Amino acid sequence: MKDPIPDRMMCREITTRCLINLMVSMADMVDDMIEFEMVESGPFRVSYRFSYEKDGGGDDNDGDGWPGDESFNGAVALFNEMEYYKCHDFLEALWNGAEEPRRTLFHGILQCAVGFHHLFNQNHKGAMMELGEGLCKLRKMNFESGPFYQFEQEISAALDFIYQTQIELAACAEDLCLAMDRSERSYQLLGGYAAGQSLYQLEQDPREDIAYIVFSPERTISNGELLRVKLPTLSASEEHLCSI
Repeated sequence: MKDPIPDRMMCREITTRCLINLMVSMADMVDDMIEFEMVESGPFRVSYRFSYEKDGGGDDNDGDGWPGDESFNGAVALFNEMEYYKCHDFLEALWNGAEEPRRTLFHGILQCAVGFHHLFNQNHKGAMMELGEGLCKLRKMNFESGPFYQFEQEISAALDFIYQTQIELAACAEDLCLAMDRSERSYQLLGGYAAGQSLYQLEQDPREDIAYIVFSPERTISNGELLRVKLPTLSASEEHLCSI
């Protein structure tokens, strides 16, 4: 039987790399921007519930015909269209009705969707936490190739990009740069993770038909270089689930 300790250590490493000494209170995670809670309504059913007070989120009864006919293909389409809130509802329905190991996979993708929802609503701390937890679950699946493996790699690159840009933003003022060595003090300097500031924009490359997350704070850093990373997309379908 596989030793569960390395998996737990891997999860802890991914998440605490971004949040060390700053995850004292889960209630403090959202910084009064987006309430995000887990609601247990049965022995296995867990719900991620969003509360939109400042970010202009959608209504569960907006007439779009969702949820109701949730499918994995539908969830993938919504994720790739950056409809992360609707994607969450599709994945939640799949997650609550799934058995392992698909349950872990659905949960990981769901948390990635939640992470990007947070990111583009200026809750950078929540984004890093959810992407870290989602990446942990994807890595536990031990994919070595295929669309899920590619998705895992893209999520990892995006999380590292967010982490690095947050570090640089915290370290450099207009007239001073501090050394950020990933020590406890360095993480403390992240402070409020620039909550409420519009730091990440989307840029479409028409030549490649690829969207990029671009780091674009009001002040220029990194010698004016354009900092960007590919926006993760998922190319898997229900057929790929058959092998899991």
